[in-house]
This record gives sequence, C-alpha cells and structure tokens, in this order.
Amino acid sequence: MSTITSNHASPILTDMHENKNDLGCCFSNLAEMLQSRACQFPELTAFVFEDDEGNQQSWTFAQLELRSRSLGRWLARRTSVGDRVLLVYPPGLEFIAAFMGCVYAGALPVPATYPKPRRPSPRLDSIVEDCRPSLVLTHSSSLAGLCLDQQSPAISELSWEPTDLVSDDQTNSFEPISRSAENLAFLQYTSGSTSEPRGVMVSHGNILHNLEAIRTGFSIDGSVHQKGVFWLPAYHDMGLIGSILTPIYVGGTSTLIAPTTFLRRPQRWLELMSETQATISGSPDFGYKLAVTKMSEAERDLLDLSHWRLAFCGAEPINPATLDEFATAFESAGFRRSAFYPCYGLAESTVIVTGGQHPSGPRVLHVDRAAKRNHRVVPVAESNGSSQALVGCGQACKGITFRIVDPVTLEAREEDQIGEIWVQGDSVAPGYWNQEATNNETFRAKLVNHGDGEFLRTGDLGFSHEGELYVTGRLKDVIIVRGRNHYPQDLERTAQAAHEAVDLGAAFPVEVEGHEQLVLVFQWRREFRGADHEAIMHAIRTAIVEEHEIDPHAIVLIRPASLPITSSGKVQRKKCREQFLKDELAVTAQWTNHLCSGDELPAESTMELSTQPDFLAHATELSTKDLQENVQEWLVVWLSKRTNIQTGLMHPDTPFAELGIDSLTAVEVSQEIDQLLGLQSPPMVIWSCPTPKELAQYLAGELQAPKVR
Repeated sequence: MSTITSNHASPILTDMHENKNDLGCCFSNLAEMLQSRACQFPELTAFVFEDDEGNQQSWTFAQLELRSRSLGRWLARRTSVGDRVLLVYPPGLEFIAAFMGCVYAGALPVPATYPKPRRPSPRLDSIVEDCRPSLVLTHSSSLAGLCLDQQSPAISELSWEPTDLVSDDQTNSFEPISRSAENLAFLQYTSGSTSEPRGVMVSHGNILHNLEAIRTGFSIDGSVHQKGVFWLPAYHDMGLIGSILTPIYVGGTSTLIAPTTFLRRPQRWLELMSETQATISGSPDFGYKLAVTKMSEAERDLLDLSHWRLAFCGAEPINPATLDEFATAFESAGFRRSAFYPCYGLAESTVIVTGGQHPSGPRVLHVDRAAKRNHRVVPVAESNGSSQALVGCGQACKGITFRIVDPVTLEAREEDQIGEIWVQGDSVAPGYWNQEATNNETFRAKLVNHGDGEFLRTGDLGFSHEGELYVTGRLKDVIIVRGRNHYPQDLERTAQAAHEAVDLGAAFPVEVEGHEQLVLVFQWRREFRGADHEAIMHAIRTAIVEEHEIDPHAIVLIRPASLPITSSGKVQRKKCREQFLKDELAVTAQWTNHLCSGDELPAESTMELSTQPDFLAHATELSTKDLQENVQEWLVVWLSKRTNIQTGLMHPDTPFAELGIDSLTAVEVSQEIDQLLGLQSPPMVIWSCPTPKELAQYLAGELQAPKVR
C-alpha cells in the first residue's frame, strides 16, 4: 500500500475516550484495541512517516485497520497460530501494518533490526536460530538491496515476503483470530548479546497493562488529542511501544522519522515538534546531547517548543548535565525544564517501570561517591569533587511495584540502601523464549521471609529515596552506548578472534564526558612476543566496529599473565577497570581514540574539512575515469583528516570499519560529504560502498548524473 494523503486534520474530540481511567480493562488483545480506535476515529490521522527527503505518507486509523486486516487474512493462509514471523523492515508505516497483521492472524511478530547491505548479520542469525520463524516480512523497495546471498543460509533460505505488494480489499470481512490476555502478543529481543539472544515473551495482557501504565504516568488526558514526534527504531521496545502502540492506545497522532534521518539532522526532530505542535516525544540521553551539539543558535530561534509538555528520557544512564544543557539551549524556543520525564524500564517488564514528572523539573540527588562505591547512600548538600549527581527516575507506575533487594541474601533493603532492583506487576513478562532455566532464576525470584510473591530480577542496581527510584549501576555486566546494550562476553569473543596474538581480556565501560565509552584490555600471547602491537590493536578495533558498530575509546595490550582473574580462571572485569583507571595495568601498548575522548582537531584541519574540493568547478567536463580519480584522491585525504588518521595509513581499498566508522559516524560522514559535494546520498551509503574507492565511484556517478529534483 502506498497511499499518500495530506490528511492532517485534528477533529474536535469532545467525546473522545469516555470512561478512559481504566483502559487496560477495555480490551483483551491488541487487535481489539486497533479495531476500537478505527471505529471511534476512522478519519483521524494515526501515523505520519517522513522520509529522508521530506516526503510524507500518512494513514488514518481506518486505513491502518484495513491494511492490518488485509495482511492478517493473507498471513492466516500462510501461518498457524503461534508461528513466529520475523519483521525486517526499513523505517516506514508498512512495519506497523505488518506487526498488527501478525496480531490479527494469531502469529507472533518478531521485530528485528534491518541488516546492512553487503555485511553479515550475526545478531539476526542468532534470533533466527532461537525463534525459528516460519517466514520473514519486509518491503519490496529494500529486498534486492539486502544481498541475501551474503547472509548465512539460516537467513537466506527463509521465505522473504514483501508485504507492500499485498493488495487491500475494501470488502475484506476477515475477523482477527481470537486471543486472550494470557496469549503471547509478540517476542521482543533485548538489545545486546549476539551469541545468546533473549526473546522476551510479551503477552497481550502484559502490553495492555503497560500501555495503561504509560498513559497514567504520562498524564494523558483522554479529552485532548495527543500528538507526538519520534525517531526511535521500531524494533526497539521504547520505539515500538512508545511511538507506535501507545499512540494507538490513546487515539493520538504519531509523526515518525527514521533513526538515520535523526542522526543526519537531529534538528528535523525538533522542527517537526515545532511544526506539528506536538506535546510528547523522547529519546535516550545521547539524543538530547546530539540535538544540542548539532543545532545552531539561529536554528533554535526558529523553533516553537512551547507545546512540548512531556520529554521522556530513558534506555541509558541519564546525565544531569545533558538535561541542563538541553533545557538551557532550547529555553528561548519555549522548552520547559519541567517537561523532562526521566524514566526507568526494561523489555522484561514490557518497557516502563517508573517515571517522574515534577513542577520544577527532574530531581537530582548529590551523593557521596566513596560511600556509593561501598553500596551506601550518603546525600550531600551540593555538588563537589567527591560527590556524584544522580537523576531520579520517578515512582513506580500504575500497577507496578519495585523493591530494592540484597542480591546475595535476597532480603529487602531499606530506603537509601543500594541493592538490586526487583519488579513486580502485570507488565512483567512470563519469561524468555526457550530459556526455562533462566526464567526460574530471573522472573520467579522470591524475597526471603516475605510472602510478596514472585519478582523479576533486573540485574540493575539502585536505591529508593523519598519514594523515587535512583539507578546507580548494574549487577550484570552490560555496557550501554547510545541506548544500546553490549554484552562484554560478545565483545571479548570478537576481539580474541580478530588476531591470533590476542589472549584473555576484559571489556568494560568508562565514563567520558558524562557518557559511557568502551575500553578493551587484552593480554598478548607469549609466542607472539615480537608481533606488531599496532597491528594487533588495529585488528581489534576493526573487528569491534564491524561486528558491533561501536568504536572503542581505548584498546590496551598488557603483559601475559597480568590480567586479574579469579582462582577458577574467570576474568575480573571490575578489578581490571579499577586498574585501568588507576594506571596500574602492566601496559605494553595502548591506543586511545581521540575522537571518542572529545579531543578537537587543530583549527587548520577543521578549516580544510569544510573546504569544497577544487574538482567540483569542472566536474561535468571530466571523463568518468578522471572524475573518479579526483574524487578518490580527495576522499582519502579528507577521510584521513576526518577520522584523525595519518594520511599514509589509509588507502583506497581500506574498509571503513578499519577507520572506526560506526553507525553514528557513518551517518555524520555521509552528511558532511553530501554538503561539500552538493549531493543527497542515502544515509547509510557507506555500508553499500564500504571502501573509499567504491564510495568515490558512487559519488562520481552522482556528480555526473542529471539532477532530477
């Protein structure tokens, strides 16, 4: 379906959502939810999607329901109730219809990240191996570009179906398969591990309970038409539930842009907030930081953010400095600090657990840093060199309870005592798909000497202060960068496979300018005493960027047998981190990423990066071969300066992964090149042209092509 409409009407909803104080009791499944909204508000715009070129597509609730019902009927002929169906879509509205179509057919939708062209997808491999989908749904515009022949047999041999080629039938009388609250609605794979993926089994009851918790937590008034703008990926729980399912639940309008659009131009997110006069949006901490960094004062002056009443922030540690910077930067545009809604949640509890909105803005508590390391909370009057500022994540949402528990004795802890965060409520999922042993330990935990029932163990550390949750760290080893989880075991495995000289090591996070960054510490094998240490570290960096899309902050090689391990041979990551911070490691060689550490390039280099190349003046007069050579020569020099790499070390055939170009950097680099050359390339063109030589060929072709706009 490719219906392009201009339906942005906002009818006066005087009778909207009567008796809406307990919407969680109104539906038994998601299909009923959508059918009800389509019946109530058939002509109301449900979703608008804007692509990278500014073209918009919109669907009303009636159009979305018809599209979902058409796909539901089509799927019911091809799947059985309970079959898993992988959703591998580029950003757009068709994903929403496919998700709801699966719900209508009684199949389990499994949202998955969109694979990058010409690259293997180890995470997708693992998901396929775990849930064994019966088919994969996608969009025809991208099916050819997926390069299935370069994927594993497990992926390429599945049946891939482009749903946009399935036509709608206005007379379609298909009735959704009946599902109860206890039946599973979808599988939400947690971000992070590529070797041991965990698909959270979310039931219809779980999601409806959590949607009501979000509605009440966000103070959404049923008599007011709510509008939101979101860039979060649909395969992530915060994007799927926050920007897609919640708007359906409350009967609002959601304007969506692709994550790559946001990364290229974060100002477009806020421009749409201003243009639509939206009231709700949100982002992980890094998104607010990026918006401040990338927008000029002149661009901010054009915005009207006075309608933005709730700006949720979650998915990664919240830096109070980021909130201060954003509130200050956009105060002149009408943004109010009190709009910030810090929250805590996890996929195992559907999404949200706690949230807090205060008239004066988020609560920030200063605690003694040394006491915190010993799991004690000692509030201090103000910020000083020995204190740490923590942002409160609010109180438990409706129908949800949290406890702070000693992770060893399993006894409940008092207020202002740090322990593991345990969660209870109807939003908590029944467990992970195919992980019964883990489910008993994680989802069915019980407090000692208490009859409070079963709890979810989150693996996160925190404390309660005046009824509000403060998150202090993680009991489990997880590294969070830009809202994505990375498991150290996966990173360590990748590093060890990168070069034969790499021995045991540890991956852990360190804080750099208020954000987590990755550090890798590895022993080198004795038999490679004379190996080139620079080559070893280069191989590690390349492998990490290529497989996990995260550019390390530092890579350290240490002497054999100097890595801290337990008596049973397990790596002591926390001790290794402490030794790194105290300069106590037996370092043989170390590489530090100056781009990650915030070091600025010399002014001369910065000026050269923003200078248009000389060949542009006569590009149309050059032969294809000569233009390609000119672009390639310029590109190698420009990229060397942009990535802070010595020019002689880069060659036309050097893969971009070796330059530390991860997803965010790739989008930034693509945008900067477009601005210099006057082009508008696809946001992820670097993944399709993975070397300077191939990218130069593409750019030369674009420069010589007739401009059709």
